Amino acid sequence: MDKDLKAKNSDDLDLILLKTAGNDYELNTITSILDENNIPYLVKEKGIGGYMRIISGSSLYGADILVEKSMYEKAKSIIDEFPWDMGQEE
Repeated sequence: MDKDLKAKNSDDLDLILLKTAGNDYELNTITSILDENNIPYLVKEKGIGGYMRIISGSSLYGADILVEKSMYEKAKSIIDEFPWDMGQEE
């Protein structure tokens, strides 16, 4: 019975990449925006970034932010409103 329950639970989430955050500022901003809009997410660290974040509090490797497929369009439209290229030279 536990095997059937585990299989069902693993099929419940269909995650899709929303954005790859290149630095802590971007990661914290995006996750805060998602929290404010009640959009669940999962952060997947790249490389040894998870270990670096535990030891030093930050990571140089970036992190993928994943959302459930059914919430992707809502999350993307909210994230796209933010001026991510602000301060960058053209």
